[in-house]
Order: sequence, then C-alpha cells, then structure tokens
Amino acid sequence: MGFQEKMAWAMMLILIVTGVAYYGVIFQAAGALGQFPPPILPLMIGYVVLLVIASIVASILIAVTKPSEASTALDEREKVIQFKGEAWSGRAMGFLILCALLDFGVNGDGNRLFHLVFATMIISQIAEYGLQIFFYRRGV
Repeated sequence: MGFQEKMAWAMMLILIVTGVAYYGVIFQAAGALGQFPPPILPLMIGYVVLLVIASIVASILIAVTKPSEASTALDEREKVIQFKGEAWSGRAMGFLILCALLDFGVNGDGNRLFHLVFATMIISQIAEYGLQIFFYRRGV
C-alpha cells in the first residue's frame, strides 16, 4: 500500500470520526432546542482545527514509516485514481446539495439547510477518499 492510499485511509477515518463528533453535538443541541440550532462558530472552528491537526499528524506518521514514498510525485495511475475519486464525489455532492435544497423548499429551515450543506461537504470528502481506496484496490 503506497503513501497516497494510506493517506486516503487516514483522511477517511479522520473525517468520519470528526464528523460524527461534530454532528453529535449538533444533534444534541437540536434535541434540546426542538429544532436545528444556528451555526455554532466556535464548534466549527474547533472542528476545522481538529481536522487540520489530525491530518498533519497522520501524514507525518505515515511519512515516517516510509519516507521515500512520501516525497515521490504521483504516477499516471495515481493521477487517474485521484481524478476519478474527485469526479464521482463531486457528482455525489451535487446530488446531495440538490436534496438539501429540496428539503429547504419543503421545510423552509435555514439552519437545517446550513447543517445539511456542511454534512454534504463532509460526506463528499469521505466519498472521495473511499472511492480512491476502491480504485487503488481495484487496480485502476
């Protein structure tokens, strides 16, 4: 397993864990309020900071295990894999955004729309890394 695939695994896991933690707080606040809360800026900043720190730590740990892989340029296969992952996750994001807009049209809750769009961004990134792993394993 190469550096790029290891990073895809790490980023997918980091996004899942941080996303679950973030939305755990959001759903808890929604339960207390009886509706979705407005965007909580300190929580969002904490989420982003935690995501950045975790990804830096993961990349350092992965690079330390085999430094020669970490500094190599992408080969043609890896470029195709990353492009395909980005393309399919972009399609998923577009579909999920349309679903969120449809939900907003039905419910008219702007706070809910915000949280759905933020979730869509997280889900599309998870999908991108998951698809990259799939394409690495499939041998694209």
